[in-house]
Amino acid sequence: MYRNLNLCVLGGVAVGKTSIIDSATIGNYDREHIPTIENRSRKLMQHNKKVYNISIHDTASIRELNFLVKESISQCDSFIIVFSLNDENSIETIQFYKDLIYDTLKCKKGSIPIVIAANKLDTKVNDSTIYQKIKKINRTYSLPCIECTSKDSDTTNSVFNLLLNNVEKKTTKRQVIPKIKFFFKKKFSSIY
Repeated sequence: MYRNLNLCVLGGVAVGKTSIIDSATIGNYDREHIPTIENRSRKLMQHNKKVYNISIHDTASIRELNFLVKESISQCDSFIIVFSLNDENSIETIQFYKDLIYDTLKCKKGSIPIVIAANKLDTKVNDSTIYQKIKKINRTYSLPCIECTSKDSDTTNSVFNLLLNNVEKKTTKRQVIPKIKFFFKKKFSSIY
């Protein structure tokens, strides 16, 4: 039995959203940048003895098309925000997309599985500050962050594995809390 998951991949212009998706789904990397308006793909993935049927929404990064991005966000229950390690300005889009997710879904911050993918690791192989940058981003945005390169499907699959860890953690929290509330409600109602 599959667990269906709707994933939205967000990020600035030319950060490698489509390349990450292609690398993880078909093992292909295309160097040519072709701007995406909107694209959909699927990935079956086994994680912790569960099989996930992931419907992936690849989004536009042009601000004029935010209505399409909001539509994709409203259809999804998990998110990857991508930035490029060789473009400092793309880091600034993380907060924009994080806010857009919470505003569009009108939900409590921290309640949705979101991970940050630091793409284009291959362009920064000799940069010793990458891991410090990743730690800082993790702390600043309170979201798990992982580095990857679209040229290596193992690293892009690691992004999906991190997301699925986050999905399972959020799902477990949602399932445990109602049982605890019910237990206490039942226990206290018998006292009165």
